[in-house]
Amino acid sequence: MRYAANRPVAACCERFPGRHLSPADGALYLVELTVEGTALHLTHQGILDALGLDDRINTGRVDLPGPDGDPLLDVCQGLADAVHDWWDGTPPALVYRTRTVPSARSIAFSGITGTEIVQARTLREARHLIAILVARHGFVVPPAWLRP
Repeated sequence: MRYAANRPVAACCERFPGRHLSPADGALYLVELTVEGTALHLTHQGILDALGLDDRINTGRVDLPGPDGDPLLDVCQGLADAVHDWWDGTPPALVYRTRTVPSARSIAFSGITGTEIVQARTLREARHLIAILVARHGFVVPPAWLRP
């Protein structure tokens, strides 16, 4: 699984930042899952405050990386290590705000159990989603995908 989000549009915007789908992309699968279990929500301000973080942890945007590298990357690596240690090597999923659709949420999986596939289809078969991506989000898709 490459990208997971609570909305198919958000997953596509994250996966295809250039907003261009090639014919080969049509073979990729769009999978709807149910996930049970614990998650650490990096979308709640109280949690960010408790961890000494701000919303840049969600967006990956740094004002000006310093000469020693990207300070946000250092914070992210430290957070990942701490979460791994807090949960004795079996951390929960991390829920974070997507960069491209701020109202959507993405999830980073770890060793989650209780995941079940609800529906799976190729991106090419997701005709309603393709229409939304083109009409509302400026995606370019192969012309054949727009024919009935």
